Amino acid sequence: MNSSSNSTADGYCLSEDMLKLSHHPFESLIIGKIVPLLIIFGISGNVVNLSVLLDGNMRTRSNTLLANLAVTDIFFLLFMIPHCMAHYRWFDHSYYFRLLYISNKMHLIAMLNWASACAIWLVLAVSLERLVVIKWPFTSRKRPVFMKPGLIVLLIFVLTGLLTFYNHFAYFCPTKIFCNGTQPHAICIHSDSEQWIRPNQSNPNPLWFRAIIRWSPVLNAVVVVFIPILLVCISNLFLILTIKKRILRQTPLLKETSEQASQQKTEQRVARTVILIVTSFTITQGPSAVLNVAAAFKPYVPMVPMTLTTFFVILGKALTFVLFCTSSASFRQRLLHKTKLIRRQTARKIKDQE
Repeated sequence: MNSSSNSTADGYCLSEDMLKLSHHPFESLIIGKIVPLLIIFGISGNVVNLSVLLDGNMRTRSNTLLANLAVTDIFFLLFMIPHCMAHYRWFDHSYYFRLLYISNKMHLIAMLNWASACAIWLVLAVSLERLVVIKWPFTSRKRPVFMKPGLIVLLIFVLTGLLTFYNHFAYFCPTKIFCNGTQPHAICIHSDSEQWIRPNQSNPNPLWFRAIIRWSPVLNAVVVVFIPILLVCISNLFLILTIKKRILRQTPLLKETSEQASQQKTEQRVARTVILIVTSFTITQGPSAVLNVAAAFKPYVPMVPMTLTTFFVILGKALTFVLFCTSSASFRQRLLHKTKLIRRQTARKIKDQE
């Protein structure tokens, strides 16, 4: 149904402009120049995140989900690297890079969407976990077996993989090699397009397949983005209300002691962190849902909004470490402890070598 084909055109060579894998200056600026910095920051931050969250003393249900979120974000950022490389002349003129990139670009995009979907639902899982722990602290330990973090993560990976799998077949990209077998090139056609490669050729895909390709972006936008964003907002709203009720309930009963003041400050910090998470999550992930719905009815999406939504999603991945981990005092203490331990071990190795 949707496969790539290779052909050759030995007597024709592509111009410098035609060899470019990106023609829009705004996209080249954002994806080629700014995004690589975010990728480096995001991967480094999430690796540090994992080194602390996977420590034996830090292993809780929430931290297990956060660790899986960090792994998912790392994979997302890694899958973005080829798209960044495509904006540099050395790569877009390289035979092997061009051949690998244009043959697998749609699959890379599919993997990006899968990783993004996993991350969004893991954010929701973390939010619900925190709500349960704070709102019902005594019942939170009595969970059924199917609510274990490992099973939740597996379920998220499988379901989001099924929901985003259509991206592998959303476009048909025939490959042609020009200039005596030195210039691979491809033109991608939407699998639901009325017109096909030749002017008088109709779409060979069956109607049921075209319907899946047409409506999957809408289902993906609703189930993968809109619903989890809404649920995250609701769960965190309940969390904020729970914290406020607890403060109001304790104030008439207790005198203003240093212990009470400390407790109220801690709860207020949690509330501020929650608001920050919801705001960042909505701003960075929300626009991609709108774009997915628009793409379902109009396959061609202007480059500027597509680049901006991609940038916001990547920004959200890069900030995950900052939003979820640096706001935790226990995380900072554990990170500082591990840093000191590494410095001591390094100093001992240097001393032993001397």
